[in-house]
Amino acid sequence: MIGTDIVYLPRIQNDSAFSRYILTEDEQKEYQERGTERRKTEYIGGRFAAKEAIFKATQDPDYLKYSILNDENGRPYVKDHPEIQISLSHDGDYAVAFVVIL
Repeated sequence: MIGTDIVYLPRIQNDSAFSRYILTEDEQKEYQERGTERRKTEYIGGRFAAKEAIFKATQDPDYLKYSILNDENGRPYVKDHPEIQISLSHDGDYAVAFVVIL
């Protein structure tokens, strides 16, 4: 199964209510480590796109079931879900995610 999504970053609500709806506790930690508001918006926008892509592939609407984290090299992965391969990218005002479920 595959899924993809794109997010227009200026539409992202970079606030605590939206981040609690989208981000797991582990993701909240990574989010808080981002230095600037722009980097925080890119982070939450990328995670939103990723979770929408996972939803499109699985039909599972539980965003908090999936933690998309970065390994020591910055590569994204889905914690506790090795069957989900993920790629995230940002360019200007957009974030895009692509998932493949093995």
